[in-house]
Amino acid sequence: MFERMEAPSTPGRAKVLVLSGSIGHGHMQTAQAIKETAERWYGTEADVHVVDYMEQVSPHLHSVGTYCFVQWVKLFPSMYGYLFNMTRKDRKLAQLLKGVRFTSLRPLIKLVEQMKPTVIVSTFPAASAAVSKLKERGMIDCPAVTVITDHTDHSFWLHPYTDLYLAGSEDAKTQLIEQGVPQSRIQVTGIPVRPAFYESYSKTELRKKYELDSSKLTVLLMGGGCGLMDPSMLDVIEQAGWAQDMQFIIICGSNDKLRSQLERWAESSPLHVRIEGYVKPVHEYMAMSDLMITKSGGVTTSEAVVQQLPLLVYKPLPGQEQDNIRYLLRSGVACCAEDAEELVAQLSIFSRHPETLQWMRERAQEEAPRSPFHAMDAIVNAQRYSLSRRHTMDQWLNETIV
Repeated sequence: MFERMEAPSTPGRAKVLVLSGSIGHGHMQTAQAIKETAERWYGTEADVHVVDYMEQVSPHLHSVGTYCFVQWVKLFPSMYGYLFNMTRKDRKLAQLLKGVRFTSLRPLIKLVEQMKPTVIVSTFPAASAAVSKLKERGMIDCPAVTVITDHTDHSFWLHPYTDLYLAGSEDAKTQLIEQGVPQSRIQVTGIPVRPAFYESYSKTELRKKYELDSSKLTVLLMGGGCGLMDPSMLDVIEQAGWAQDMQFIIICGSNDKLRSQLERWAESSPLHVRIEGYVKPVHEYMAMSDLMITKSGGVTTSEAVVQQLPLLVYKPLPGQEQDNIRYLLRSGVACCAEDAEELVAQLSIFSRHPETLQWMRERAQEEAPRSPFHAMDAIVNAQRYSLSRRHTMDQWLNETIV
């Protein structure tokens, strides 16, 4: 899917510390994508270490805090969306919340002293804040790069001592500039995804490998851990007579309870359904599918766009998912359903007009980054942004602190 080439040359060996967070899967997936790209094409020119920032600085509260946050978003999405929008701009409320530190910076200081990285990359907002704070205090002198894992401009990602922002799209870049980030400190690289998603695969061979019908319209459903596969959605799909001409792959991830429920449902369903738990070769499942129904997470949807897989986003949550779906709809790579009835109506259109899927695939081909090198190239060459940072720091502070 992309031309093989030599990795861009680096200004000396780069030792990259990637700070991520396991609240949600996207932040860690992005960090892993950076690491795999370095291992596969940069060899000894880039040494990448991925660290879960929250686990590092607060190991005892990490799992509890993660669980509480996820449950809060699931149970009170409107409240989350309201707070998200209230803190989007870097004004008083956002600055107040950003100034509250729930963890000590000492473990991060110790980690940096031990590793002595030449560049620090953050794929998690709290990590970006911590690194910026240490740079402000003069305790870190290497470049700080923030990889934004959604098509958003939220203030929690934005900190005055960040040297470089990697944005997923031109839309996101425009929004960052409107927030006061100097254009010279933004690169549009696409949201990094693992190199495997850039490879070309035979849909026919993969369907044969997984014992699927090579002639049926194949629909992949992902997002079981986020409450995507609710019974009402599946019941409505099941009642549509034309749905029996499709085949469905449902990936439940680590949600074993959901997998058991769906396996019992599939036994009596007239639909052609394959139920999976956690699968490692997600790229293969995407490559053999014609359409994916999912939530609008930045990383999962970016993987689909790179694979040129059309998207049907179901019930996007307030906050960054709304930002993502707006971008995906404008790009023509996705459509959206707010309830089960609308989802079935969209599926019916695709069933009767498969040329619509082909048009969406062509839009994805135009939209997707052409290689996985863009983000890694920016990271290993980040020193030039660090050298110019002092010329723009006063401007940043004046424009963003109101």
